[in-house]
Amino acid sequence: MHRMGTWYGKNYYNQATYNAVKNFQRRHGLKATGNVNLKTWQKMGFSKKSWYGIDSYVAPLKAKAWQGRKAHVEAMINQAYKHMGKPWLAGCSSSPAYGVDCSGLVMQGLYAGGISPVPTSSIGHAHPGNEWNSRNLWTDKHLKRVAYSQRRRGDLVFYYQPGAPTIWHVAIYLGHNRVIESWPPCVMVAPISNNQRNVIAGIKRPFI
Repeated sequence: MHRMGTWYGKNYYNQATYNAVKNFQRRHGLKATGNVNLKTWQKMGFSKKSWYGIDSYVAPLKAKAWQGRKAHVEAMINQAYKHMGKPWLAGCSSSPAYGVDCSGLVMQGLYAGGISPVPTSSIGHAHPGNEWNSRNLWTDKHLKRVAYSQRRRGDLVFYYQPGAPTIWHVAIYLGHNRVIESWPPCVMVAPISNNQRNVIAGIKRPFI
């Protein structure tokens, strides 16, 4: 959408983007369908490898099994920081070269720290309907629930949608009431609560 000039802070494939893609395809001698296929992707300047690999990325493990909690927590947080400033993209859990959404960022952090949050995965996250994997992480019994008053660096903070008891966001707690999160328009460090997402559902601890 950046390449098409239709990016306005959210990645909705709307009519403007559809029309822009068709015009781009016409200008480059491609079949004008309005849908991005591999040939269009490459004409946009992206590699064939990225077409097949953008949603299969798994952050490399950065902590050993015998190391303590701190090493695993810092591996997770360091991975999250590699995405700083990258755009918020719904349904995306990719490498630091691209964007991620809230649960996509958390998943890559978990991979780096040594947890594979099955059945949630970066590939599955890209499938339509799976962009709300924050809800799957919230119900994952492998992640320990802890009291809000006991929150620690490396915990996951889950948020309810305002006005509804539905999980709609997750962030990584940094300590001192700060989180790192993917929230429109990008990955950022922010207060644990603000006027956009202030209904905290609870805290879960991936690394004990």
